[in-house]
Amino acid sequence: MDSNRQLEQLTWTEFPKSIRVLLSNRYVFQNFWDFHNGKITREDWEGQFERAKVAAQTALGKQDTPTVLGITLNRIYTLRNQLIHGGATWNSSVNRDQLRDCVALMGKLVPAILTIMMDNAQTLWGDACYPVVK
Repeated sequence: MDSNRQLEQLTWTEFPKSIRVLLSNRYVFQNFWDFHNGKITREDWEGQFERAKVAAQTALGKQDTPTVLGITLNRIYTLRNQLIHGGATWNSSVNRDQLRDCVALMGKLVPAILTIMMDNAQTLWGDACYPVVK
């Protein structure tokens, strides 16, 4: 429904370098932290990371915007969890590069998605997860 190709423009013209760096960054890969928290083995997380990098590279090579953005948003969610749950602190040097890149991307991505949704107001976007209740 992105008739103006806003998401493609953001992915392939404005933020391709930031996205590529993010997709190869182990610190925003949830299984890296699952290993460090004793939930999985080193071999598990490393294998999963390599497979995820191959999937990301394949999607990048095919310019598969939905897949690239899906993987990117998954990594951004891990970064969000680090911030919300205490993995980074104000004014620290940890995560600053990826945080800066993600803020810039989300600052453009969220308005683009909202515009696409408003331009397609007749579309059913799914049930409200948090409906208004009295």
